[in-house]
Amino acid sequence: MKTLAGLITIASLLFVCAALPARSQQCPKEDPNGPGQPSEARKLEGQLIYHDGIRKWFELKLDRPECGQESVELVQGDGAFAPGYPVILEILRGCRVRSKGVLDLPHTGYYSLGLYQAVDEIEPTSERKKKPPIPDYLKAKPDKSIRSYRVEMMVDYEPGDHPIQFRVTSGGKELHPWQAYANYSLTGGFVLWGECADGFAVDKAFGTPEAKPQVIDNALFDPESAAAAGKKKLHLGYTCISVP
Repeated sequence: MKTLAGLITIASLLFVCAALPARSQQCPKEDPNGPGQPSEARKLEGQLIYHDGIRKWFELKLDRPECGQESVELVQGDGAFAPGYPVILEILRGCRVRSKGVLDLPHTGYYSLGLYQAVDEIEPTSERKKKPPIPDYLKAKPDKSIRSYRVEMMVDYEPGDHPIQFRVTSGGKELHPWQAYANYSLTGGFVLWGECADGFAVDKAFGTPEAKPQVIDNALFDPESAAAAGKKKLHLGYTCISVP
């Protein structure tokens, strides 16, 4: 006849064995037959770093590795802080923080690291002074007297953080802020699109030939092909004309 102590020991072992597979599910998994499986929501701690490159993104440099990674990319989750994203991350850049959310594996080129966290909550864990939000130019509008202008983009495609340098001119006069006249996006396939302000359309695209400048509604460039050809310092541009 088993003793009570023996039954407790057996029960404890069964509990431990049952818990081991659950712990192995803490990291996201690939599924060759369909969508991968993200981890459970978990808390991470580390330093928040803002990468001001061609693609803007936030890195959490971890205090200890998670799922074999020393850093994770932070993206907007569905939690309470989502409406303020990315302003909350902006003011905490450079600070030590604690974040909460599921971990998952990226499946497109829009991500910059091999692991990301969809953040639902984030809070500072140090007294470091918060920084002001990054300037927002969404309300900037072009001068109504401007009918056409030229956009030049200096693109450094070397590894690291290299924001695109813009110069916008009309009739030899430089226009400010450039964000009122031009915008760009980098797709998951690393195609670079150049855009005009509302009320304007791209007329011509030009620049480093290896980047294959062309016009398909907006200005389109292929910096990946240019880099493969050994061209990583790119001078690209396009012209914009007013439309009815």
